[in-house]
Amino acid sequence: MAKYQTDCCKFSLERSADPNNVLLFNGLLAMQFQQLNAFKAVYELGTVTAAADYIHITQPAVSRLLSSLEHNIGFKLFQRVKGRLLPTDKGKAFYIEVSKAYSALESLSESAADIKNSSYGSLYIAAFPMLSSNFLPKLLGKFLSSRHNLHSSLKTYRSEEVLRRTALQSCDIGFALLPEITTGVTSIKVECDCVCILPHNSPLAALESISPHDLEGYAMISCEKDHTQRQVDKVFKKAKVKRNDVAEVSLAIAIASLVSEGVGSAIVDPFSAKYSSDTGTGIITKKFTPAIPFRFFILLPALRAKSEIIDQFIELFFQEANSAGIELRRTR
Repeated sequence: MAKYQTDCCKFSLERSADPNNVLLFNGLLAMQFQQLNAFKAVYELGTVTAAADYIHITQPAVSRLLSSLEHNIGFKLFQRVKGRLLPTDKGKAFYIEVSKAYSALESLSESAADIKNSSYGSLYIAAFPMLSSNFLPKLLGKFLSSRHNLHSSLKTYRSEEVLRRTALQSCDIGFALLPEITTGVTSIKVECDCVCILPHNSPLAALESISPHDLEGYAMISCEKDHTQRQVDKVFKKAKVKRNDVAEVSLAIAIASLVSEGVGSAIVDPFSAKYSSDTGTGIITKKFTPAIPFRFFILLPALRAKSEIIDQFIELFFQEANSAGIELRRTR
């Protein structure tokens, strides 16, 4: 497959000036897709007959497509056992890769629909889980309360997917938790300081701020090794304080739940701390020194003119954070 694709690309680049060659190249690409379509149908339905009915071509055509695909990739995809086509081990491995390619095409189709449906008077937001689960829904609700004709959506994705969708121009604003943004979008870097959260009955509750030395010997809960947690680790290492980690979890909200149960203390982003305190869990939030920055990015599609609605939403984001006691610093 790799050699076939390389040869096609080379053919296109070197000889595309000839219109006949362009037609031939397009034909090769179309045939390759038909081959994969036939293979996928036979693999999933189990017989050439069922595959032919499903993709609306004849059985001999399906067989020819399979044979040409096997010739191109250099190995057998199926073996005939007692009249049935069974995938070979290499065929099974190849099917996994083909499925990934089809999933990617479906994702592109969704992105195309997002781009097609975006219009003036709409606000499409993509955000990483921590913000989309607590802070942004309340913010969006407040924003929409005075804009009754505005169509909006708030969808949750991993930060890498938020970046991809923003670069594709398929959302108006993205919120991504990544160390850096390198290409494809306009970005606003946002920073705030992590805080220490304590159980309601912690002996450290009387302190104005918490340092690594204050936490020495106390049970702590850590997050899996993301960018923020690595900074936390460096601070404790520099202070020569060995943490007494009793649990490690993936989400800051889960950390807050464990703290509220009295399992231990933790250092988290201020949004998660604020959300936990608002739910009445009895968590105490303290300033942590030295300051550990929590960084994320507000992303904007680079090829789209920024609307007044987007400017207003971003300003409200900073205003609401400030009202919640979260001091945000921003740079473009």
